[in-house]
Amino acid sequence: MNTTQYAPEPRIGFGTWQFGGPNVVNGRPTGWGAVDEQETVRAIHSALDHGIRFFDTADSYGQGQSEILLGKALRGRTGEEVTVCTKFGNVLNAGGVPGQDFGPDYLPKAVENSLRRLQRDTLDILLLHSPPDAFDWSAYDPEPFERLIREGKIKSYGVSSKSVYGARQVMEAGFGSALEILYNALDRRAEDVLWSQPQAARYRFIARVPLASGFLNPNYLTQDPVFPEDQYRHYLPDRDRQWLLAGARKLAFLDALPGGITTSALRFCLSSPQVSVVIPGMRNEAQVRANRRAETLGPLSPVQIAAIREAVPDVPEHWKPKA
Repeated sequence: MNTTQYAPEPRIGFGTWQFGGPNVVNGRPTGWGAVDEQETVRAIHSALDHGIRFFDTADSYGQGQSEILLGKALRGRTGEEVTVCTKFGNVLNAGGVPGQDFGPDYLPKAVENSLRRLQRDTLDILLLHSPPDAFDWSAYDPEPFERLIREGKIKSYGVSSKSVYGARQVMEAGFGSALEILYNALDRRAEDVLWSQPQAARYRFIARVPLASGFLNPNYLTQDPVFPEDQYRHYLPDRDRQWLLAGARKLAFLDALPGGITTSALRFCLSSPQVSVVIPGMRNEAQVRANRRAETLGPLSPVQIAAIREAVPDVPEHWKPKA
C-alpha cells in the first residue's frame, strides 16, 4: 500500500495589484503607488522559496504592467509549478476613457495579450474583472470560454466580483468554477450571502482584500494613516475610511497574537474551509515571510473568531444593496 504523504497545496497566495503602480485612470490613481521592479522580482522569488504557488493579477493593473513584472519574475524561475490567475474586461478607449468589454470578440484578444505579457502558454484561471452586479448572466454565453479550454489557452474561468451580491448572481447562473470575492475579518458577508447557497460547492473561492485594504495594520491601531496621493486609498470616502479605521481598532486584541493583527487577519480567512486561497498583496520579502507565517500558525480558534464577530458585528448599511 502506498503510504506517501503529500503536503497540502498552500492556501496563502500572492496578490499583485500593487505591481501596477499608481495606474492613473481619468486623472485619479486606482493603484498602490510607485513600484520598484527589482524589489518586485525579489518578493516573487521569495514567495516561491516559501512555498507560495498561487499568483493573482489582472490585465488592467497598470495597463499590463503587473502581468509583465510577474511574467519576468516567474520566467527567472523556470520549472516552478505555479497557478496563475488573471482577469480581463476593464478597458480604455482611444481617448483614455474607461469602460468594460466582456464580449466574445474581445475575449480571445485579451487572453493572447495576457499570455504574451505573462510569458505563458496557458492561463490557469481567467476571471471577468468586476462586471456590474446586475450583469445579465442569462444572456452571456460561456461557449467562448469553453472553446479556449479546448484550445489549451485557459484551464478554468469565473468571475472576480464587485461585491458578494454580484457573486451570488454568478452562482445562481452557474457560470464558471472560480469566484474571487471580498472577504476579511471586518467584512464577512460572504459567509451568509454566498457560502449558505447550495451552489457554493461547485466553486473555488479566492479571498481578496483579506487585510481590508491594508487597514488591518498594527500602525493604524494607534495613529491615523496618511496615504500618498498616488494611492487609491487617498481618495476613499471619509465615512468608509473612518469605519475601516474604527473597525480595525476594535480588533486590536488580534495584535497580541503571534505575528500581530496582520498575520491574525490572514489566519481568520484561513479559518474558513470554503476559502481555497487568500491573496494578500506583498511588496517585499519581509511581507512574504510574515504572510506565509499565517499558514504556519494555522486557523484562529473558535473563541477568537467569536470575539471578532462580537467586536464588529456587521458592515455599514450603505455597503448593502437597497431593499
